[in-house]
Amino acid sequence: MESPSEPTRTASRLRDTYVLIVTLDSSEVYILVSLSTRSDTQVIYIDPTTGALRYNAKQGYDVFNSQDEALAYVTNGSTWFCKSKTYARAILGYAVLGNFGVLLVATSLTASIPNLPGGGCVYTVTESQWIKVSLQNPQPQSKIEIKNIQELNELDIDGKHYFCETRDITRPFPSCMPLQSPDDEFVWNKWFSMPFKNTGLP
Repeated sequence: MESPSEPTRTASRLRDTYVLIVTLDSSEVYILVSLSTRSDTQVIYIDPTTGALRYNAKQGYDVFNSQDEALAYVTNGSTWFCKSKTYARAILGYAVLGNFGVLLVATSLTASIPNLPGGGCVYTVTESQWIKVSLQNPQPQSKIEIKNIQELNELDIDGKHYFCETRDITRPFPSCMPLQSPDDEFVWNKWFSMPFKNTGLP
């Protein structure tokens, strides 16, 4: 899948969200996020020892003007340092489970309701992908942890999960509640998305 050039913003709509997961030859993993609700690109580093997400919101360190600028920074200006690159349209969750960090991303979306009254778009996840990150200091895994990893990887959300980046769709529409306060009963990945929220990301 080829990545489009840097997403554009028009007067009538937000740019599309794009995510790029970069694994370097050193096995370090970076998540480059260009959100539709922002004009920059944020870089999240996965700690190779603990699996924790690292983000400091510092311009020129993990906040950049574009995805290309961010990629040049993490690769030291050379794509030869890249072991792999995965392009995605949304991040669905992340967790550290035993020896691994597991990241779930949506690689393909369908605009199910492209133009909500008052603005916004409802997307359905049509294709998703699991990305497994090996940790340098693995801990022994219990049978329960192994079972949890297996069940998590077998989770089938393609065609079953939908979301909106700018509107609350967990309540009857139009909802007067802010996007940051959804009805938890209808947020299947709340616990799974907490590592990103805990770093200060939306």
